[in-house]
Amino acid sequence: MWFNLFSRRSVSSADSDQTVPEASAQAERALLSAALFKVLETLPQSFSGRENIRVLCDAIASASSHLRFVWVGFTEGNAERVKPYAFSGPCHLESHDWTLPVDCFDNTGPYSQRRPEPEDGTMAEGLFAPWRRAPSDCSVCCALAAPLRSEKAGLRGMIVFYADKPDYFDDIGLPLMEAFCHVGEIIWKQSNLVHVATQVAQQDPLTALMGRRHTMTVLDKEIARAERTERPLSILMCRIDGLNKLNDMYGLHATDAILAAFAREAGEQLRPGDKGGRWAGTEFIYIMPGTDHDAAESMAVKLGDYFRNRPINVRNWSIRLALRLGTATYTRHSLGLDDLIMQAHQSLAATNDELPTSVL
Repeated sequence: MWFNLFSRRSVSSADSDQTVPEASAQAERALLSAALFKVLETLPQSFSGRENIRVLCDAIASASSHLRFVWVGFTEGNAERVKPYAFSGPCHLESHDWTLPVDCFDNTGPYSQRRPEPEDGTMAEGLFAPWRRAPSDCSVCCALAAPLRSEKAGLRGMIVFYADKPDYFDDIGLPLMEAFCHVGEIIWKQSNLVHVATQVAQQDPLTALMGRRHTMTVLDKEIARAERTERPLSILMCRIDGLNKLNDMYGLHATDAILAAFAREAGEQLRPGDKGGRWAGTEFIYIMPGTDHDAAESMAVKLGDYFRNRPINVRNWSIRLALRLGTATYTRHSLGLDDLIMQAHQSLAATNDELPTSVL
């Protein structure tokens, strides 16, 4: 049974004991308000969206003995059922499957639902779907769901509150519950902004490869893994020679397009597990886990032959690239990242492409 929160139903003498007295309602609102302020105080301590959503759920569920469960989920695409992003509450042991039907996300505003009678067959369709296999285990009487708006196209979110009193949300009032929803939206949007900012910091915007700082971080981790597992690790360093002349002739946009095209085609020649980063203006590093010295040298030959025999096409031009390629392999005697980079640079300096970078 669905009902509108704004049109409060009359309470008969038979179920008056199921309502929250006004004095108790005021105490409930005070407890929930305190929980809301506590969440707002703790949010800046973490940049993890999931962690902060979980903090929000815990704060709501622990604020009142009548709120038995809080569920938050997001969906996009063609999913039929949606798993919880986070949930909390003492009745979480009542079900082994807390997914909800995707139809629950179709509402544009808050709505509520009373617990269906087991015999009417609607338990599996709405907000009480987690209890569809064992309706008798359900200890909550009503649910309130509200959408969580997201700036990401196609993504829908929802927060659901479950209470053990049929008129709980009518008595507490919608504004306070909506305030928790707004905090949920803030958390989600903050998480997205942090994700975007992190991605920008880690990724070279021109080539979509890792930036220099992130490349160093990843390489440090791979070195530690190589030490721990005793598996080989090599890097391949690549420099495009003579690009400054093309920059003087055709401008920055043309050379940017050349670098982007090179990064894309070079990545296609490497293995899926290899990681590429832009080290400097025309220098690139490819991290190759599980690759020994001979395999790294073979990869350098392969990459050099590829670009020697295939010009890249940018706009209406065919450009033949002159590359310097160098490799370095991590060993027990290496001193770490700096030593590995220095070896790659020395190997790079020892190579030379006989033909210059030029437009064909």
